[in-house]
Amino acid sequence: MTMTRHPADLNPLRRHRAARWERFAPFAFGAGIVAAGALMSRFRPAALDLPEAAPERAEPSGRVGQVLAWTRDGADHAAPENMSAQLGRSLMMAGTAMLAARLLDEVLTPRR
Repeated sequence: MTMTRHPADLNPLRRHRAARWERFAPFAFGAGIVAAGALMSRFRPAALDLPEAAPERAEPSGRVGQVLAWTRDGADHAAPENMSAQLGRSLMMAGTAMLAARLLDEVLTPRR
């Protein structure tokens, strides 16, 4: 009994389409990641709100207490208000980096 190739394997157009998809798939995935990140940063569900820092109390006493209070206040300003927005920004940056890397790869790699 002889095994023959599937007729679709013999079709050069199908091989060309597969190679074309492999070439442009990273662009599609990168754009999808950027879009997902934009949606996540746009819609901020209340369930993902982060708690506020401890309410301000009397001035801390001593040098160490003042340094710790200064550090706490600085961290509060840097922390996101909503985790969804932070994840969305991270996804947008990752998707943009993926698109930039793929674009540079496309420009700098010689064609076969």
